[in-house]
Amino acid sequence: MLPHKVIWIPIAITVAVAALLWSLRPEPAVSRSVQESKKPPLSFKSVDHEKPASTDPLAGTFDQLKASPDALKSLQDLQGKLAKMNPAEAVTWMRDFLKSGKDKDTGLTFEIGSDHAMKQWPTFRTFLLDALRAIDPTAAAEISYEILSKPTTADEWALAMRNIGLTDQTAETNATLREKTEALIGNPAWQVAPSIGYLNAFDILVHTQAVQSTPLLSSLIQRKNRKDLAHAAFLTLDRLVQRDPEEVLTRLASDKALQQSRPEMTAQQFARADLRDPAQQAIVKSWLLDPARTGSELNAFSGIYPNNNHFVSNNLLTSEPNPSGADLAMHDREALKILNAWSADPAFAALHDHIATMITRLNGFVIKPNE
Repeated sequence: MLPHKVIWIPIAITVAVAALLWSLRPEPAVSRSVQESKKPPLSFKSVDHEKPASTDPLAGTFDQLKASPDALKSLQDLQGKLAKMNPAEAVTWMRDFLKSGKDKDTGLTFEIGSDHAMKQWPTFRTFLLDALRAIDPTAAAEISYEILSKPTTADEWALAMRNIGLTDQTAETNATLREKTEALIGNPAWQVAPSIGYLNAFDILVHTQAVQSTPLLSSLIQRKNRKDLAHAAFLTLDRLVQRDPEEVLTRLASDKALQQSRPEMTAQQFARADLRDPAQQAIVKSWLLDPARTGSELNAFSGIYPNNNHFVSNNLLTSEPNPSGADLAMHDREALKILNAWSADPAFAALHDHIATMITRLNGFVIKPNE
């Protein structure tokens, strides 16, 4: 019997394998307008805009970037140089460059490290946004609000929202981040060929626990002609279920369009419920006993319950907890007791075979080979 899985899987790779999960079917695109930025809820310190007398530390690297045989080393060297400067002076140089609108591709990818900082930067401007965060988080957040005042690139917006989210986690700021993330996801120009930054921006919805965004995620998951968007939305919805199962599963239970379009996927989300919690158990019981349930949905649910598999990756704002083996074992033992009670309950008579499947699966987890 296979144990619960913890899988490390970067977002770019998950999009690549999405083709294995769903078949194609043309559907209309989702389009949302990019809204104007709200006033920052934080009271940031003003940044000194007076041009320092020292030589521009950015120009040399920027001018030679395209011709450099090792762009990563050049940027890392500049990163070290900026870190040694007076912080106010470094911020002034970087802010003025960002306001100029100039940019260059680096030939590098959009790669996030384990500490939410970037390991590679696809453009010079994304490098500066990342470097700003390391030198002066408050100034970086202020400048990031300016970036979000108009469309630039999805990669820039993703990093700008990371800068803000790492600085302030108030309800007002989270609401702004959720609104801007939906605007990023819905931007038609950015949707055509999603960048790695675009796909990583879905993490901001997880960070803000944006259960209000489930209609948007549902609509993307149903787009069978866009496996990249559908899979990114699926991973986001899956992570939201883990963080707020009662609220999100309640919403999924009433989402008939998603259940019809992705019945097995939806069933697997209900299999994430913790039956030890009375509210979650009531939601699952109602969903299972609904006469509208199909055999394929019930098979998908019983074949994976309890769904404690986890996808782990380096993200813009969030970190995934890794449940201990002891916690999983306790959960499995207590879930087994609940299923045994359901097996004896006449209300579940029509589901006897499916419950038996789940009991067999859980027995494989809780009974050791030498017992």
